[in-house]
Amino acid sequence: MKGKRELDDYRIEQISYVKNANMIRKIEKGFSFDNKYIIDDTYLLRTFLNENEKKRRQEFDYINIASNYSSFVPKGIEYNTLPEIEMSYMVLSYLPGTDGEEAIKDLTGTEQYNAGFLAGKELKNIHQVPAPRNYPSWYITKKKKSEKYLMELQQVNIEESIKELLATYIREHEDIMKDRPNTLQHDDFHPSNLLIHHRTFAGIIDFQRMDWGDPVHDLHKLGFFSKPISIEFTKGIIDGYHDNHVTDEFWRLYGLYSAMHVVSALVWGQRLSKEQYNKMKKYSFAVIKDHDNFNNSVPTWYR
Repeated sequence: MKGKRELDDYRIEQISYVKNANMIRKIEKGFSFDNKYIIDDTYLLRTFLNENEKKRRQEFDYINIASNYSSFVPKGIEYNTLPEIEMSYMVLSYLPGTDGEEAIKDLTGTEQYNAGFLAGKELKNIHQVPAPRNYPSWYITKKKKSEKYLMELQQVNIEESIKELLATYIREHEDIMKDRPNTLQHDDFHPSNLLIHHRTFAGIIDFQRMDWGDPVHDLHKLGFFSKPISIEFTKGIIDGYHDNHVTDEFWRLYGLYSAMHVVSALVWGQRLSKEQYNKMKKYSFAVIKDHDNFNNSVPTWYR
């Protein structure tokens, strides 16, 4: 007798992990278009259309590689395609826990900092995975993206002084990206993709946006999505990442990437909806204020 099985699509019953499962729970939370299921509290099944087959298989392969550098990353167990239903899937080991955005508020200040410290240490471990050989220069690829967003920023409905502030700061500092290393980037590192279990950090999940580039860039969303949830947790991430030896070079890069993220967030917010734009504008202005109009690369919440 099978237990509770929350399946949206019974065509995936042919997957052996589904066919033999006693308990299947669907995960409703998250921004991914994947269907996600917990199987017998042991495996995580992600199903998706096979239109991005090459990228998703690469994601699976590099999750597996990253798991060799950190036990807080799920292990890749199986990847396969079901051509008859135009679907692919990956099976990963299941990491128990609650996403940080929800769980951190229930921790003490010390627990928040300690959880962040561990998360930062594990991110540093993941950054030991090098980019493929002959991968394009980080400086060239990031500068090209930045110029595109700065052009689009001109169409965003904010004060001209803000546009000028951001463009000037970025162009005056972008040369520090030259000769930066290219490593694996999670590229969506913030509390919603970090797990808390038994009142401590328990895992890094959702590598769907993984990319290659400067490892410091993986921290660029902290001011947007982590600091508003917990300053202690966010400070812990930075301290853990640097093993308590945070350098001036890091802060210069962090300030630059924060400014770049403000630009892209405003552009994307306006593309999506008025509601998203207002949300991104609120976060963006908070980051600008934290950096004293980018007169200081170290944000006020860390000083």
